[in-house]
Amino acid sequence: MKHLLTCLLLTIFSNKVVSQPKLLKKQFLKDSVEIARTRIIRPQIRADNRVAFHKGQRLTLNGFDAGVLLKEKLRIAAGYYFLNDNLSAYKTNIDGVPAERLVALQYGSINTEYVYLNTRFISLGLPLDFGFGKNALSYKNINTGENFGKESGAVFLTDFGFSGIFKPIRWIGVRGIVGYRKFIISPVKSFNFDGVFYSIGLSIDIREIIKDVRMYHLKKKYKRGDLLSNAVDLITD
Repeated sequence: MKHLLTCLLLTIFSNKVVSQPKLLKKQFLKDSVEIARTRIIRPQIRADNRVAFHKGQRLTLNGFDAGVLLKEKLRIAAGYYFLNDNLSAYKTNIDGVPAERLVALQYGSINTEYVYLNTRFISLGLPLDFGFGKNALSYKNINTGENFGKESGAVFLTDFGFSGIFKPIRWIGVRGIVGYRKFIISPVKSFNFDGVFYSIGLSIDIREIIKDVRMYHLKKKYKRGDLLSNAVDLITD
């Protein structure tokens, strides 16, 4: 009877030891899938600068937007852009006084982008934006800095083009846009800002950073691999 009880306890213990790694592996896979699964809605914030040329002069629209990315395919955001610069092509003399023109453009926008390709290293999209705001053009006395002769009014414009992100690391890449800007309504007729523009900047995916950090701690928790190898794999995969 004593030997039978001992054999029974050993059998139960051995089965428990064998099943324990299987349970840990199953739980690890479950937790990994939860971390890696695609989110239907992802918040995004983006700083932007769009470079265009007016009569040979390089002008930069600076701005930012905030919105959501839906199912990794459709981005919808609200933004704000502004341009304040001297227009070097319009330097002239008014009543013998040297003068130049200043442009002050600011508008809010609805930004959309359809992401039609998203792979490990490349993401391609079709951005389409609509802007509503105000444009003002004034003269500036070069000698005194005084502004005069102001023209202003409401503007409605649209931007459309092609975008691409090259991602050597999943959560950081180089983003570029080539597009065309068209003013649909612009009361300041002496300043035509229609034309091609481009933008180049960094793309940082906070969601991918959070996902890698969570996965790193998960592997540490379940003792999967060593810490250095896990860190390298997560960054380079």
